[in-house]
Amino acid sequence: MKTKFFVGLTFFSDNSFAKSIDSFRSRFDDKYQKNPYLFLPIVPPFEVDVPEIKKLKQELVEELESFYFDNLTNHTMKFTGMDVHEYKKEKLIYLNPIVEEDLAFCQESLFSICQSYITDREKKMKDSKKPFLTIGRYLEVSDLHSSIDLARREFPEFTALPFESICLFSKNNGVWYREADLLSFEKPSDKFLQSSIPSL
Repeated sequence: MKTKFFVGLTFFSDNSFAKSIDSFRSRFDDKYQKNPYLFLPIVPPFEVDVPEIKKLKQELVEELESFYFDNLTNHTMKFTGMDVHEYKKEKLIYLNPIVEEDLAFCQESLFSICQSYITDREKKMKDSKKPFLTIGRYLEVSDLHSSIDLARREFPEFTALPFESICLFSKNNGVWYREADLLSFEKPSDKFLQSSIPSL
């Protein structure tokens, strides 16, 4: 038996930018009720045999602990604006992140570990694509366009989100759950957020 996973970066949600995203998603992302977490996928979905799960978690934790080694403060992700992506019949509005070099290296390393646990060669993960943070999903073009106008008003500036954790998500009955926080970051002070996050 196999279980489906992905690795995501989660963010602290008690800042004004996160609250704006949450408000928009609650109205325009039909997956919000099932996935209310504020997260950005950094390793795409993959399937693992159930007996291997414990070993996978341990290897991911060890990799992250050695990568971030006591450097758990003041990590944020900046965003450069909005964009639109078409996936099957669905149209997505998403926020465009700036993936810093350190996180890109970490993402590559986690991707390799997860890839090594996939036994079915035909189900190898596609190369990691640039991650993005979905805020709305639409079937009709007219709904998409009216939401883009609204999003421009609700997000007059794009700042940054502070890292909360790197988390392993698992799928159960069609819903993604937080299986395990692999690494948790320290909550930044309000002073740090105000002083170090420029508008883009």
